[in-house]
Amino acid sequence: MCLKNSGRQLGSSVRPASAILARRPAYSLRLRLIRWYGSLLTLGLICFALLVLILVQGVTNANMQNAVSAETNIATHNLNRVLLVEPPYWPPQLEMDALDTYHTPGLTIEIFTMHRNMLYASDASRSLGLDSSVVHDLVRGTTPIWYKANVSGDQALVQASAIYPSSLNMMDNVAVSNTHPPIIGVLLVAKSLHDTNNTLMLLQGLLLLTGVIILVLFLGCGWAIIGYALRPLSELVKTSSSIAAMLAHGTHTGNLSQRVMMRPAGNDEMAQVVDAFNEMLTSIESSTAVQRRFIADASHELRAPLTTIQGNLAFLQRNSEAIPSDERHTMLTDAHGETLRLASLVEELLLLARADANMGQTIVPALPAPIVELDRTLLKLVRQIRPRLEIECASPTIEIGGIEPVRVRGDEESMRRIMVILLDNAIKYTRTEECKGKITVALQRVNGQAVLRVSDTGIGIEAKDLPHIFERFYRADLARSREGTGLGLAIAQTLIEQLDGSITATSTPGKGSTFRMSLPLV
Repeated sequence: MCLKNSGRQLGSSVRPASAILARRPAYSLRLRLIRWYGSLLTLGLICFALLVLILVQGVTNANMQNAVSAETNIATHNLNRVLLVEPPYWPPQLEMDALDTYHTPGLTIEIFTMHRNMLYASDASRSLGLDSSVVHDLVRGTTPIWYKANVSGDQALVQASAIYPSSLNMMDNVAVSNTHPPIIGVLLVAKSLHDTNNTLMLLQGLLLLTGVIILVLFLGCGWAIIGYALRPLSELVKTSSSIAAMLAHGTHTGNLSQRVMMRPAGNDEMAQVVDAFNEMLTSIESSTAVQRRFIADASHELRAPLTTIQGNLAFLQRNSEAIPSDERHTMLTDAHGETLRLASLVEELLLLARADANMGQTIVPALPAPIVELDRTLLKLVRQIRPRLEIECASPTIEIGGIEPVRVRGDEESMRRIMVILLDNAIKYTRTEECKGKITVALQRVNGQAVLRVSDTGIGIEAKDLPHIFERFYRADLARSREGTGLGLAIAQTLIEQLDGSITATSTPGKGSTFRMSLPLV
């Protein structure tokens, strides 16, 4: 009944977890990764496109300005040849033969007086016009002036330069004179930006199209790569859901043998996650198997004394008057002995259960543990056991191999119980008919540890049994002929671990065993 109820509770606790797993989107992490990847890729492409456009536009503008400046120099040189030496400096008919002969398509040149009267236009169909603000800036000494204007519907880059009398060397005067030479006119040179703007628009379109294609291709490849990288994670979720679903429906716990088989190559984070998950399943499966064996062994050990007690009491109840008093006394003695054995077994099981309940919990004591003089506790225990062993010839002798003063922190009763278990275990498996059995006890200080060694010359432990001797209810083949429940060493290991110590064992079959307990020194 208890197992069925616990199964129902386990199922009810697992079912919500499996339901949550089922409700989660299958590719939520994949979508988040591809979204961040796409955002970063888009930002990178935009930055790259802007950089390319800025560089191309800068180079194009520089080339345009160089071309316009070159035309301005040619026009200025031509003007210096046709201007008069005396005021008003302008010839009656301004002719620019060099400009008219080598006219550049898309180039417009216009010459104005300071009163904004047009004296020359390279293309009458494309009029620039002269703004008064340009004249004002030239008079103030700002030369040349660059601006953009619309010429017959096309955008053009315009350079406005001041015209000086031909009798003055314009460049020399500007360089050496502290006063501005007189300005007699304005030269406007404009070059159409139609081809340049078309080229920039074409470049923008190519960059946009290329960016979209790259973004789509990279997102597709990224989706596939992320999906491939997350396949072990999907297998992990599938395995977890399968185990949770089986436990929720009360399926036998043998499904814990499932593992995530799809492990990525190498030792990256995903491989570590899969390995850790598989190790966790292995640990849970092993723990579950140990618990099941523990329950089965505990049931078996409890059944034997209960059966004896039940049988004796039932027989006494039915035949109490017919049974002789000495036989009745024997049966009651047997029942009482089995009761004591049952009580001892239950006490040991409770001790182990409490240790399991406290496992993994960090308990901060209000006060530090008391200091125990382990050497005095050991010597006192040996003096108490020796008289009992001397009475029986079949019992081994206890020898002191070497005792050093040792102080540790902990519960003295727990330490005494550990030593009793180790000594009783050695006595039990070292009994001989020739009185030649020997147990050697030693206590030393080694590398900041208190090391207790209990060695015997008993039957020993086979190599295949040695790794399992600290398991609960485990009894080696050589030990099955002796009395015991198989809990002593398990209890000793539990108590030692509670004292932050450790215990190991070495043995040679037929020659004896040595148990080594280590506790931190004070």
